[in-house]
Amino acid sequence: MNPIVYVSRIVPRYRVPVLERLNERLDGRLVVCAGVPPGTSSLNTLTEQREAPAYRTAPVQNLWLRGESLHAHRGLKRALTAHGKPAVVLAEESPRSLTLPWLLRYAKQLGAGTAIWGHFSSNNRPFDPSRWPDRYRVWLARHADAAVCYTDGIRNLLRPHVPAEKLFVARNTLDTDRLFRLREGLEREGREAVRRRIGIPEGHAVLSFIGRLIPSKGTELLLDTFAQIRARRPATLLIIGDGPEREAMQQRTSFEPIPDVHFLGAMARWERSAPYLFASDVMLMPGYLGLAVNHAFAFGVPVVSREAPAGIRFHSPEVEFVDDGITGRLVPWATPEDLPAAVQDVLTHHDRYADAALDYATKHLSLDVMVDGLVDAIRYAGG
Repeated sequence: MNPIVYVSRIVPRYRVPVLERLNERLDGRLVVCAGVPPGTSSLNTLTEQREAPAYRTAPVQNLWLRGESLHAHRGLKRALTAHGKPAVVLAEESPRSLTLPWLLRYAKQLGAGTAIWGHFSSNNRPFDPSRWPDRYRVWLARHADAAVCYTDGIRNLLRPHVPAEKLFVARNTLDTDRLFRLREGLEREGREAVRRRIGIPEGHAVLSFIGRLIPSKGTELLLDTFAQIRARRPATLLIIGDGPEREAMQQRTSFEPIPDVHFLGAMARWERSAPYLFASDVMLMPGYLGLAVNHAFAFGVPVVSREAPAGIRFHSPEVEFVDDGITGRLVPWATPEDLPAAVQDVLTHHDRYADAALDYATKHLSLDVMVDGLVDAIRYAGG
């Protein structure tokens, strides 16, 4: 049977399990065409892979222009047919890609169906199809046979502008099947035993943070909030991640001081980070939210963060999974002083929040749920 070709700038490590599951569902027909980041890019840490993926590949060369602001593929024409004439071409939706319109046109010349998959809007400004960036994204969605959105909210943005039958949702996620297995192993050990093993003092509330230590993640507010909580009750903060703000954060915890803050560094292997997340009562993420939501929910950890500033999304689409008062708390952007009370609310009603977070992950954030949306779109695009 003819291959299904996925074209992307790069393949982040977290995306590999999704593509492998998709390949299984497509009876081994998936071919991935992608390149690598620039040599000095921070994206290189996201693309390191230890084993060959369980799908076929047709590498292409990336041309990066103006830093990483613009992009083009070289050798794409040859790669598209390297394993036979494609039945469907699934492309990463990126307004930065100069070759994407050509790709859609050439795929149709080959007689292939076309689908694009991605954000379809910016985190940094309101969605406004009267402005050229969003008008271009709508144009791409209309010209492809199918458009695959990360969340229901993104699909709703496109609905007034794109025929509804062309819109699909593949709810963005991690390899939650693997995360669930890690959690189940830790449950057999028991939470209190895990906490003792990693050195959490008895009776402490445990807050965690996972992500790069950069200002947009709310690193200063993270320490502000924890200091207020720590002044009221015994508590520990586990910081999983690294970045340019780490040194200043460590100095502040020493000088003020703010006790019981543990800088654990970046943990690429989930087996390393799993005990710390399993031991957590709440994940406190005062700034930009992304797939950390999925990571937390897979361990039954509610998330506390802030709503986006007025008029923009700010967060990645995964913020939609945090249902205020159900799976976590989102306080107004303008009142960050509400964060300690939100954390305390989750701690007070921890079992209810934790059960809801895990239930949401189990029902809505599995690999199969995501791949269902991709398969439906590919079948539709293939006619």
